[in-house]
Amino acid sequence: MLPAMSPGEQDRTVLPRRCPTCGEHFPLDYKVCPRHAVELVGVDSQTDDPYIGSTLAETYRIEAVIGDGGMGRVYEAKHARLPGRTVAVKILHRVLASDPEVVSRFRREAEIAGTIEHPNVVQIHDVDQTIDGTPFIVCERLVGEDLGQHLDRVGRIGVRETVHILRQAAAVLMVAHSRGVIHRDLKPTNLFLVGDPANPTVKLIDFGIAKLHDPKASQTQTGMIMGTPAYMAPEQARGSKVDGRADLYALGAIAYRCVTGRPPFDIDDAAAALHAVLTSEPPRPRAILRELPEAFEMVLQRAMAREPSQRYADLEEFDAALAAFVAPANPTEAVALRASTSLAARTATDIDELSAVARRARPEIAAYSGIGAALLIGGLADVLALIFSASSLAGGLAVAAAIGVAATPGYLYVRYLQREVWSNSPRAVAWARSLAAMVSAAGMVYAASFLCLRLLDLSLGSGDGPGGWGRITPWVLALGAAGAVWRLRQQARSTREEAALSISVF
Repeated sequence: MLPAMSPGEQDRTVLPRRCPTCGEHFPLDYKVCPRHAVELVGVDSQTDDPYIGSTLAETYRIEAVIGDGGMGRVYEAKHARLPGRTVAVKILHRVLASDPEVVSRFRREAEIAGTIEHPNVVQIHDVDQTIDGTPFIVCERLVGEDLGQHLDRVGRIGVRETVHILRQAAAVLMVAHSRGVIHRDLKPTNLFLVGDPANPTVKLIDFGIAKLHDPKASQTQTGMIMGTPAYMAPEQARGSKVDGRADLYALGAIAYRCVTGRPPFDIDDAAAALHAVLTSEPPRPRAILRELPEAFEMVLQRAMAREPSQRYADLEEFDAALAAFVAPANPTEAVALRASTSLAARTATDIDELSAVARRARPEIAAYSGIGAALLIGGLADVLALIFSASSLAGGLAVAAAIGVAATPGYLYVRYLQREVWSNSPRAVAWARSLAAMVSAAGMVYAASFLCLRLLDLSLGSGDGPGGWGRITPWVLALGAAGAVWRLRQQARSTREEAALSISVF
């Protein structure tokens, strides 16, 4: 983590460890000295630190420890030639300084953060090394608390405050993505809040595992999993290649934590958390907080879609959706938002309409599923009556047999809805629309074909209506129409996904 702790947080920080034999310092997760196999002891941050009181690169006078991370220790320092200037210095743990890959990542963190000039990113001032060759980073000294600490203190925050924070993070990430930088480790502790607590400014920190998009070389090979499981996109958890939509997913997961008061996957064990990210959906946000607006839940769940193609196309589209939950600063801004060519912006502008769509989705699924089941059972009854002859399987018996045949597929369908659709508002809306199109097409085709067969039968001089296989022809045509509509909707969806991928800068 980049240096970003206030002095008041110092006594809450767990200190690193030291070997009593060789005096070497080690990161927090080390229990035994790897050289002497003796148990490590805790360190007094101010009296047992070799850097306190020293001056690095003849410029930065180290005054106090303000924090520790897995890669380095963070100090408050004064500029030797500008006494009024206070900075933060992050020095790589010496035990890690001998690992070329770790050193490369440490320097790369400064390199990446230094390429992004934005008011919502921590500013890098310098990069150098100590006399013994240990690298360090100098950056602005932030006073405040990170979002994780804030949420631990208050529990959860409201939608407007969440949107205020997310939009600032999205703004700096848009700049990062435009430069080919993917953060890959967004989480509440990497969003630092400074300034007015009621209207904080967000500073994005810790680019330690960020990736510079380079088609010729990659700092992380495909198949290597890096990040924080609770906020990690499924494709990242699989070790697959990631793009900017992985950061978008993480912002959705942060929003989930903000408004519900708990992470999407509240699991301490990292392996179990990764498994959950890959195989299951987080609990529906409104199941945790009933008063959460349906529209915001829909935006949040779309951002956290398991498949990247089902998320917002980019952060600009996501930001447009979030903007609807904050009152525009002036009428011009409101008109600009409504005039946006982005479909998401136009839809998200009317929160009430979006909430109504989400509320209607599940009742519509139930209604259209019932109509579809009735049509299917009617067709099966006719087929069974025809196969086994009307004398042996007639009337209600044929219907009962059809219900028996459809029982198992129906049960599997209901289970699928329960597991994959019901708790996810964007998926429920999409499913309701597909069902509406399929049932409508099937009903119209059935009515038209039955009418045509009836007219044909009358023109031939028979008033008994079509019989034999002619009786089931409307059912077959209706089923074919429903299948065709489903296939066309899937093809349209694939086309949209391919178009989204083709315009991606990653």
